[in-house]
Amino acid sequence: MECKGIVRRVDELGRIVLPREMRKSLNVREGTKLEIGIVDGNKFLLSKYSDMVSLKEYSDAVASAISVSIEHDVLISDMEKVLSSSKKKYINKDLSEEVQELIYKREIVIKKQDDGSEMLAFFPNTPNEYSCQLIVPIVKDGDAIGAIIILAVENKCFDDSSVKICKAFSKYLSDQIS
Repeated sequence: MECKGIVRRVDELGRIVLPREMRKSLNVREGTKLEIGIVDGNKFLLSKYSDMVSLKEYSDAVASAISVSIEHDVLISDMEKVLSSSKKKYINKDLSEEVQELIYKREIVIKKQDDGSEMLAFFPNTPNEYSCQLIVPIVKDGDAIGAIIILAVENKCFDDSSVKICKAFSKYLSDQIS
């Protein structure tokens, strides 16, 4: 089977430009890490690379520890999907573009329905069922690589100590990446 794609020239530094349509459809933005491999001896393979995938064992333990401590749903994600969670129903779920963009900005986000905050839809085509939401980005060398996400139901919102716990574990996970 012959691959019919877009043809690009390699410049003097060995660079190529990935077409905008492909970048958009695969959510590849500036700073996205790509792994380059060789397949069948003469084909390049580009794949998105996630530092967080190598931390699966750590992130599973962190999600469990935070959940026991603050008694809410805890999710740990890379930039696009949930890798670890206190509840199995979230594992491998894609994050909405809105949530991905907030993680990319590397800012802590706190949403509480009681405060009048507009709640986020965390997963595409899934209604929001939470009244309190927290996103604490995991940052390595200035780049967002994922997030710790807390989702809480009505009458059981998190407090400032929950934010501090998530910030500490975010730093811990970041420090585990070599």
